[in-house]
Amino acid sequence: MQFFNFIDSHTHLLPGMDDGARSVEESEQMIRALSEQGIEEVYLTPHYYSYKEAVDKFLSRRAESYRLLKPILDRYGMKHRLGAEVYAIPAIFNYANLNDLCIEGTDFLLLEMSSPKSKPERELRLIEEIYFRYPVKIVLAHIDRYPFMLKGKVAQQFANLGVYMQLNLDFLDAGFMAKQRFLKYIKQGYVQFLGTDCHRMTGRRIPEVEKYKSQLVTKLTSEELENIY
Repeated sequence: MQFFNFIDSHTHLLPGMDDGARSVEESEQMIRALSEQGIEEVYLTPHYYSYKEAVDKFLSRRAESYRLLKPILDRYGMKHRLGAEVYAIPAIFNYANLNDLCIEGTDFLLLEMSSPKSKPERELRLIEEIYFRYPVKIVLAHIDRYPFMLKGKVAQQFANLGVYMQLNLDFLDAGFMAKQRFLKYIKQGYVQFLGTDCHRMTGRRIPEVEKYKSQLVTKLTSEELENIY
């Protein structure tokens, strides 16, 4: 089996920040699980809703949560970058810059589209406006959740804007046609990021990696896997 390692680019490991880890203890269980499955680096991306909370308040909460978690990340040798999963609504334009919400040390902004039922035209317009106003690179979170992203022409429209894309690993549990479509996007270079989107140690959003990694290395060539961070 070919070697394949990647960054878990979408996690909810920071304790008490959102609907993810509820405690430092649960965060540690998740970090241990990821480490045991070969993950060496994670992006810490709690939800950010601009209509609920000012950026400064969010950053303050995130800093405190990170203070609690950093010793555990260091104990497991888990490389990490702070970030956010930013909800895509016009209220984000109330802020002069979005740099502090980007993945730490980069200009990547992980953006969650507003709804699976949203119209792609609405999301495209919002992204165009973000690119006009801010020097960021947008990474669309979990594109596998949006039915309109199954349309190749729609995905191409986003790619043509310079948008990066992230898939949740459990897209491989989807039906045959959806799975093949998203694998094709990896092959085409549309998708650059994978993530567990792990929230808890129980339920649907667990830190599951190994079973999906083994599928990816059998379905994609080493050259195609090189598209992934």
